Amino acid sequence: MLSKDVTLHHLKKTAARDTDDYVFSQLIPYIGNKRKLLDIIHQAIDMTEVDGGSFVDLFSGSTVVARFAKKLGFRVLANDWEPYSEQIAIGTIVNNKEPTFLQLGGCENVFRMLNDVKPIEGYITNHLCPEDDQNINHEEDRLFFMRKNGMKIDAMRELISSWTNDGKISSEEFAYLMASLAYSVSYVSNTSGVFKGFHRGWGGSNGTAQYRICSDIELRPAILFDNGEKNISTREDAGKLVLELTNILGEIPDIIYLDPPYNQHPYGSNYHVLNTVTLWDKPDFPKKITRGTKSAIRLDWRTDRRSAYNSQRRAAQEFQELIDNITAKFILTSYSTDGNIPLEEMMNILGSKGSLSVVKREYVRYRVSPTRLSPKPRNVEFVVITNTAEKAASKEIINKIVTEISSIDSEIQS
Repeated sequence: MLSKDVTLHHLKKTAARDTDDYVFSQLIPYIGNKRKLLDIIHQAIDMTEVDGGSFVDLFSGSTVVARFAKKLGFRVLANDWEPYSEQIAIGTIVNNKEPTFLQLGGCENVFRMLNDVKPIEGYITNHLCPEDDQNINHEEDRLFFMRKNGMKIDAMRELISSWTNDGKISSEEFAYLMASLAYSVSYVSNTSGVFKGFHRGWGGSNGTAQYRICSDIELRPAILFDNGEKNISTREDAGKLVLELTNILGEIPDIIYLDPPYNQHPYGSNYHVLNTVTLWDKPDFPKKITRGTKSAIRLDWRTDRRSAYNSQRRAAQEFQELIDNITAKFILTSYSTDGNIPLEEMMNILGSKGSLSVVKREYVRYRVSPTRLSPKPRNVEFVVITNTAEKAASKEIINKIVTEISSIDSEIQS
């Protein structure tokens, strides 16, 4: 049954900047973000008949599903191996109440100081902004932010670093600020939400979203929710973490939710600017565009966090190993008909672990721009519920599920 106090996505009521709903507050724009699919995720959770207990989000990303589970009353463990996601999770999942910031005069004063800080020319300004917002050199300038916002981001981040170095804020307080900063940085970015590139000119040829791109960056305290539980954030490889979950939680997880990457685009490169702002390690790139450095994508996604799920060749095997090693009462798996793992192969893998049921629906795919059409604008998004206490799914059940989903996918393409 749908809980009366949990709001599902409604565009006009849950805009991330202005909503007063915890689940959607300051939610970063994110490819694969499940905010518009929370209805079928909620159905899947209801079908488990688990009331409270533990909920593990192994690929938490923007944290929208982890927040949703937290608001439903679960004790939540949110995991993602991207640094920005970890800080968002600590800031909004681990924290149940607004941090006190006692050494800095309280939360309201901290945000006032950050918003009033004098702009400086630092790493972001010099590497990700043009020399002149009005006279752009398109051959040399990176246009991730207007210069006025780049200078403010530099000043805010340096101030937060000074507080950290001086021991004036705790790790939870730092994460609360990082969650707000990550959202605000995304809001004023000259992108469609992905940092692999930037618009040519402010908002591109159509001036898309200039109202936010050209606005002045502002930090606001994120809305929190107290579920009365000790929630956890981790930054681990999902395949390794599942081996430790029972020890970490002190019990077998009630629900493990899986939302692995679907396609070839790594999150570490898509959101590299958020990692730079989070880590503040100032990667060594030329200040101006040179061959191969137009987007200044940091390289650690290749060396430290390359995901097998981004590979058509390796995704299914990685998923098989993950499922083999999971110990949980229920496994909920979000995926789509456009994923790297073939539908039948995924169902066979999940069906080997227990009984299967599915909730599904047609979905309009992500587009970087409303003016750029996709050759396949719709797909089928689904959530598979695996009950590990029941016997493995029969071949007949698996074939039925695959046929139903494939038929819907074929119909919406015709």
